[in-house]
Amino acid sequence: MNAALATLPILVTLGLLAARVRALFASLAALGTAAVLTATSFRIPLRELGDAQWHMVPTVVELAAILFGGILLSELMTRTGAQSRLGDRIGGACSSPSRAVLLVMLGVTPFAESLTGFGIGVIVAIPLLRQLGLPPAKAAVVGLLGLVTVPWGSLAPGSLVAAELGKVDFQHLGIDSAVLSLPVFLICGAAALTVALGARRAAAAAGDLLVAVGALWLTVWAVNTFIGVPLAGVLGGLVTMAVLLLVSRVAERGGPAGQAGSVARTLAPYTFLVAGLLVSRGVLEAAGVKEGWWTVVAGPGGWLPLTAVLTPKLLGAAGPVLGPAARATVQRWWQVTLTTVVFLALGTLLTVTGMSRELADACASLGAGYLLLAPWIGAVGGFLAGSNTGANAMFAASQASTAQALGYSTGHLVAVQNISAALASGAASARVALAAQLAQNAPGPRNGPAPAAATAPGGPAGAPGGRTATAVLEAPVETAVAQPVDTRWVLRTVLGVHALVFVTVGVIAFVWR
Repeated sequence: MNAALATLPILVTLGLLAARVRALFASLAALGTAAVLTATSFRIPLRELGDAQWHMVPTVVELAAILFGGILLSELMTRTGAQSRLGDRIGGACSSPSRAVLLVMLGVTPFAESLTGFGIGVIVAIPLLRQLGLPPAKAAVVGLLGLVTVPWGSLAPGSLVAAELGKVDFQHLGIDSAVLSLPVFLICGAAALTVALGARRAAAAAGDLLVAVGALWLTVWAVNTFIGVPLAGVLGGLVTMAVLLLVSRVAERGGPAGQAGSVARTLAPYTFLVAGLLVSRGVLEAAGVKEGWWTVVAGPGGWLPLTAVLTPKLLGAAGPVLGPAARATVQRWWQVTLTTVVFLALGTLLTVTGMSRELADACASLGAGYLLLAPWIGAVGGFLAGSNTGANAMFAASQASTAQALGYSTGHLVAVQNISAALASGAASARVALAAQLAQNAPGPRNGPAPAAATAPGGPAGAPGGRTATAVLEAPVETAVAQPVDTRWVLRTVLGVHALVFVTVGVIAFVWR
């Protein structure tokens, strides 16, 4: 009976999200349901409840600062034109189709998403993929499949929530999540090449795929292990881009070498942010400070807003852009932050009242077979909430409790939750709609005739247009009014790839004891 009652807050959340109720209202309804259950069936002393929520205050402050800084930085990079300039430089760096797709999918997208989060990686990637010559529907799919480092998105607040509620060490969770990311990178990368190039050309590009996946995975694992969790996705994307560009220059006997100064100026905010985080971490390590408010100030919660504020000067912006960008940021930030805080309060309440324990005991009755199911539980949360943070707030505590009931590694199962929820959030309805809209509106290649080729569902070409030097894929060029992208095909394709990942992760969890 208690287990059935304990599921009510989660069922309310999932039901409302499935009914397309806004995440904020769904989270508030779930929190209200949990509060009623706390007052009736899962009673605990008010002081104990207050202490648990107070313990989460530093995490809430850090999350709010990270979210604000990430959104503001993204706004400023867009308003100053730095994002598009960076995209043009990167998009023109490869003439090999496979390396061009992998550069965007496993380099640019993880880098942008890890820095700012909120699907910004898709916003950066899809216009580049269209410039490379991909039809709209294929560009949407490849862009969504590039969201493979969401556990480290926006410098890892989602993973931080999972660690706090699952009561596991943050860095250990980052390492376990990195280990489990290898099949994510490999399967999504292979699928993206297949969608973009076809099965035969994708198979011929297996070498490029292994180089890109190896660079991304090794860097993400190494940074989590030796530096810290927040920068893993950022540095992973940077290293992957550098490796693919180096391979391209060697294989193609040169390549575009100019405009290095322009690229360096465009990357100045990112360079400042990464350097600041690295220096701060070294200072804290030397001082022996591992927790408390100094870790919040010296971490992403302090450096990301500071970087955003300094970005206009770092980029040499011609006009006043900070004020308008800040106003636009506040309008987006408060709803995202409030929803995140409510989900966090819900997860804390489920944990401290014992509801998560009741859920865990019920799940543990499945025995070791539950481990095959665990990725799908995280995936349902990520898909419906559209947020790794929200999904982890719902399920991380119960996954951790289930691991304890099964005698399984808590860190491993929370990492399974983290990886699965993060990947599935990339297929949320809002993300798919955004990707389809971007792909439909983004211009295709220009300057010169493009050869005819087979089209993907949702975007046959109109009259021939032109292509730039960056249009390395044999794809048609759309007319000024592009045909609508078939979002159902995009969603089915992405979910099919994700399903293969979840099966693989479940099997790994089953044997990883």
